[in-house]
Amino acid sequence: MRETVAYLWISTFYMEEGERNLDKGRISRDSIDQMRKGTTTLAILKLLVDADEPMHGYRMIQELEDRSQGIFAFNEGLIYPRLHQMEHDGLLKSRWEGEPGTRRRKVYAVTERGRRQLEAEMEQWETFRRGMSLLLGLEAA
Repeated sequence: MRETVAYLWISTFYMEEGERNLDKGRISRDSIDQMRKGTTTLAILKLLVDADEPMHGYRMIQELEDRSQGIFAFNEGLIYPRLHQMEHDGLLKSRWEGEPGTRRRKVYAVTERGRRQLEAEMEQWETFRRGMSLLLGLEAA
């Protein structure tokens, strides 16, 4: 059911964005931002698991933008609320780094629950990617 809902949302989104961008002949930054927003949790979890060390928010922003080779732009207004929500949901844990009286930074690490969530979302992503590739004729059945 979730896959059907996701497919319908993506299909509707692409049709609407495609109509808006038809004259431009390219995908707009708004289109890319909308697609990215739905996958930010997945991107953060994967980044932290791959890094195998805690990271502060600003470094995550830099790393995520580097990984996407500048295709996706991440900003504090997206990342910090998401980090707080992920911590609240038990996907991340945090701690403060730095000595008292100095500039301190909050760093985040993935919890066991976050690792399970990442595994589940990676499976869903692969199913979605394969379905879209088949749908678009990019991959043989």
